[in-house]
Amino acid sequence: MSQIEISLPETLLCQLEITARREGISLEKYILFALTRQTMLTSVIRNISDGDAEYQHKDFAERIKKLGKASPEELDKILRERETVVPGPDLKPETVSRLKNRIAEAKNGLMTQAENSGEFGGHLT
Repeated sequence: MSQIEISLPETLLCQLEITARREGISLEKYILFALTRQTMLTSVIRNISDGDAEYQHKDFAERIKKLGKASPEELDKILRERETVVPGPDLKPETVSRLKNRIAEAKNGLMTQAENSGEFGGHLT
């Protein structure tokens, strides 16, 4: 790998250190991850016309409409039947645990959202 030396504003360095610590990885690994992610996003992001954006929005909405709604029971069944994989050696158990917690929180949030919207007749929107 190549090496470079860069100067960072103190506030940015502090934010990077906090985020890396929260993710349970080294600062160097986090910076590499962030740069890779940004590079990949930049290479696939492109401006499209308003007409193309409207077409994509309508097409997406139509596809979602065709798929229909899944009940919480159906979602649970799908999640139980999915293939499980062993995390890579660089993935710490704490990170896996945090990810599982985030998934559970998101699932609970969807359930609450469906209940609050009055659409909890066994189906999520």
